Amino acid sequence: MLANSDILFKEENEELFWRYWQKLTERESYRYFDLNIKTNIIISKNLSLFHQDKSFIYLSGKEPIAGVLLPIEKGNDGCSVSVGSGYAAAPVFAGCSPKKRAEIFSFVDKIALENDVKKIMFSIDPLSENHYNYLQEYDYLDTSVLVYIIDLGSEDLFNSCRRNHQRNINLILNDKDFAVFYIDKDNASYEIHEEYRELHHRCSGRITRPKETFDLQFEKLKQGQAVLFGLKYKNKNIAYVYFEFNSDKAVSFSAADDPDYDKFSLYHVLYFSAMEYLKKTGVRFIDTGQPSGPSPQFDYYPDSKQLNISLFKRGFGGQFKENFRGIKYFSQAVFEKDAAKFVDGYAKNL
Repeated sequence: MLANSDILFKEENEELFWRYWQKLTERESYRYFDLNIKTNIIISKNLSLFHQDKSFIYLSGKEPIAGVLLPIEKGNDGCSVSVGSGYAAAPVFAGCSPKKRAEIFSFVDKIALENDVKKIMFSIDPLSENHYNYLQEYDYLDTSVLVYIIDLGSEDLFNSCRRNHQRNINLILNDKDFAVFYIDKDNASYEIHEEYRELHHRCSGRITRPKETFDLQFEKLKQGQAVLFGLKYKNKNIAYVYFEFNSDKAVSFSAADDPDYDKFSLYHVLYFSAMEYLKKTGVRFIDTGQPSGPSPQFDYYPDSKQLNISLFKRGFGGQFKENFRGIKYFSQAVFEKDAAKFVDGYAKNL
C-alpha cells in the first residue's frame, strides 16, 4: 500500500504539485502542459461539470516518480474521472516498478470508490513510448482508436503529401492574392490572436469555450510552446491553425476559418507551412488529434463531416498510430448505457 507521506494531492499544495508535475513531464507532449490541464479545468467548470480535483503526485524520497490527473466531473450519470465528459490524460511514470504502478492504480480505485465515481476515462498519449495499452493490466476496458501522425522525417515534405494536397497547396502559394503568415514567441501579437479567437467563434457558430482558455493559449505561444499560422486573402485574414509543440512532438490543436471563404482550400497550405516551420524547430511528429480515425469504434462515433476531416489529415505524409484509451466502470447501469450508445452509434454505419 502507498504511504500517505509519499502522496501530494494537488488540492493540498497546488504550487508544489505543479513544480513536481513539470519535472515529471518535461519531455512529454502538449497533453501534459500545465496550462493545458488548467484549460481543461476551466472548460469543465464552464460546462458546469467540474466537481472536485483529486490529482496527486507520488514521491519516492523527494523525487516524483508518478503523476496522476484525477479531475472529477458530475453529470447526468453521476461522477466520473473525465475532462469535458471525455478522456483525462493517463498517469505518467518515471522509474516506477510494476509493483508500484499496481499500487498506484489500486489507490486510484480507492479514490474513485470514496467519491462515488461511476467510471474513469484515461487516454495514453499516442506520442509516448508506450507500445501497448497498459490500462488493460488494471481492468480498464480497451476503447482505443487510431490517430493519424504526420511524420516530418521526410527530406521532401511536399512530395510526402497526397497528390491532390500538393495541387491545393500550389494553388494558394501561386496566387498573389493569398499570403501565409505566422506569429510565435518572437513576434507574438495579442491582436492577431484575438482575431483568431473571434473567427473561431464565428466558424463554430457559437462561443465554444471561455476567453480565458484562449488567453492561456497565447501564454503558451509567448513561452515558445505554440505557433499560430494564418492565411491572408486580399489583406483580410481568413483562416488560422494553432499548433503546440514540445521536444520532438507537436499537435494541431485548433483551427478556424471565415465561412465566407469556404470555396477555397484554406487548410492545405496552412498545415504544410506549419510542417516546414515545426521541422526547423526539431519536431519530428505531429499528432493530428481526433477526428482522424477512419471508422466508428466504442466511444468514437464520427459523422460524415468528421470523417472528411479525417481524410484531409491523412493527405499529409505519415501513418496511423494507436491512441490507447480505456474506461473502468464502477457502475453496471452506466456501463449498460454506454454499451447501448455504442450499439446505436455503430449500427448507423451498417
